[in-house]
Amino acid sequence: MKLYKIGAVIAVIICVIALVFSYLTWQDKLENVLDKPEEASAQTGDTAKQQPKTVPGDNSVNVEELAGNMDPQVSELLLERTSSDDSLQMLIAGSEALESGQPGYAERLQSSIEEAYGNFIEVDVVTVGRTSEFLVNVDLSAGYDLVLLEPMTLMNNDRIAIEQEREHIKAFESAMSTQVEDAVLVLHPPQPIYGAGYYLAQVTALEEFAATTGYAYIDHWSAWPDTDDESLQDYLTEDGLPNDQGAELWAERLETYFIAN
Repeated sequence: MKLYKIGAVIAVIICVIALVFSYLTWQDKLENVLDKPEEASAQTGDTAKQQPKTVPGDNSVNVEELAGNMDPQVSELLLERTSSDDSLQMLIAGSEALESGQPGYAERLQSSIEEAYGNFIEVDVVTVGRTSEFLVNVDLSAGYDLVLLEPMTLMNNDRIAIEQEREHIKAFESAMSTQVEDAVLVLHPPQPIYGAGYYLAQVTALEEFAATTGYAYIDHWSAWPDTDDESLQDYLTEDGLPNDQGAELWAERLETYFIAN
């Protein structure tokens, strides 16, 4: 009986020791777990000061890097929206050429931008289909921060004077600013056409207008064959609109501007 009692006492002592040891071990682990979030938070804060701006809610998208090929006013707009945790509303507007091809350059660009920027940029597309005087009919009530505009320069040929086209562009930008005060307009010409005459002067005037007034401008013509090069016809339909190959070339040049690699 005495041995039984001694054994029982020893068993109790061992249990107490085990419980105390387990408790101390658990407390040590708990303190380590509680300490780690503070360390991670501090590291994240330091990293945020060193790393370029990223898309709100999506750390896999680096907006500063993607905007590396843009005009300063465009990249600054994107970075401002990231710093204020706002998404960016973008509109692609132009003549029927934006729909020509399977798919057209606008649809290709829309898909590429949304894939690259995730939920940071939402893109709409609208076809004007007539001369630049009809830009006034474009619905901007959604509040677009950024508009890529092909201002119907080819449609204006023999219909709208260069000076009038410029006034239509200015009125369009003013309407944009009414909806979003710091909205940015990016201009780009329509597609080149084979054997172009006065149209060359119109496109040159559009580029000069952008340069003198400070509009962002994308010169995608440098990616196409010259207008007196017969190979240009390989990129166009019989009506002078982009075919699949032309739409792809046009879209790729625009993608290079909006999505730096």
